[in-house]
Parts: sequence; C-alpha cells; structure tokens
Amino acid sequence: MSQSRNMHQGIERQLREKYVTIEREIEDLREVMRQDRALEPDPADQACTASSLDWNMIRFNRNVKLLKDIAVVLKAIDNDSYGVCELCGDDISGRRLLAIPSARYCIECQEMIDAHPGEFGRTGIGDGVLAAV
Repeated sequence: MSQSRNMHQGIERQLREKYVTIEREIEDLREVMRQDRALEPDPADQACTASSLDWNMIRFNRNVKLLKDIAVVLKAIDNDSYGVCELCGDDISGRRLLAIPSARYCIECQEMIDAHPGEFGRTGIGDGVLAAV
C-alpha cells in the first residue's frame, strides 16, 4: 500500500472521529439553545445570557460548516479523488493535506488563486474552517 494511501486512511479515520465529536457538540448546543429561559430582571444577567446565546450560535454555525467540510473530504476519499488538485490535476502534497485536510488545490495553484482571487471567484478552500485534525 502506498504511503499516500496510508496517510489518506489516517486522515479519514481522524476525520470520521472528529465528525462524530462535532455532531455530539452540535446536539448539545441545540439543547442549550432550546432551553426556555425567563428574562432575568437584572440587566447584567440579561447581557450575560445574550452574550452566551450569541457565542453558542457562533459555535453552532462553525460546527455545521466543519461537518460540511469533513463530508466533502470524506466523499473525495471514498471516490479516490482526494489529494488531487482541482485546478491542475497534480497531487496535493501530503504535508499540505495534513495541515489542511480540506485543501482542494496544490500549493502552487493556491498561491495563484490567492494572488488573483477575482479571476477565480473564490479563495480555494471554499471558506473552509477545517484545519489540521
């Protein structure tokens, strides 16, 4: 078995574990946000509750985005297209995939996209937040 295949399997295993962990956290956040809390009479308590709800919503939205990014990577692994640059078709380096499992472009193409974002209409990783697992 090739070294890149072993690396892909390692990334896949870690991402599947991360996926389950994030699903649990999303469910916990849903439960917290569902709780019907009476407004506190104290303005400081109200501000604290509002801040907590805002933070939970940010975490929730970030986790939903992470699940989507992980699902894209897992689908690419399943159909053997993972680790191939979508622009030039070359292999994406293993170091890059370990650092950014959702990388869709090799470093050369990513640098070109970053230098001329208007020409490509995107940044290359789909506004992904998925970093090293």
